[in-house]
Amino acid sequence: MVVYGKSPNNGEMPSRYQQKNEYQKERVQLGLTIKKLRNERKMTQEDLADDADINVSYLAKIENGYVNTSVRYLIKIAKGLKAKVRELFEF
Repeated sequence: MVVYGKSPNNGEMPSRYQQKNEYQKERVQLGLTIKKLRNERKMTQEDLADDADINVSYLAKIENGYVNTSVRYLIKIAKGLKAKVRELFEF
């Protein structure tokens, strides 16, 4: 299923990030929780990406709910935040 709206590619076709995902709500909430924890620690995305040893653009996609990430990356992010993985799911 595709969510229609203004896409960054001149409206010709929905971007792959606009594809409806069965767990979109949870994906967005996970990203918001990561962003909240990062902000509480007064970290930029660049700071967290460096501490977590991940690409900053991938971190941004996670925070914005654009990607389904793996447990591996969630562990890296939790370590970068000096948090437990379960804290990422407190929503």
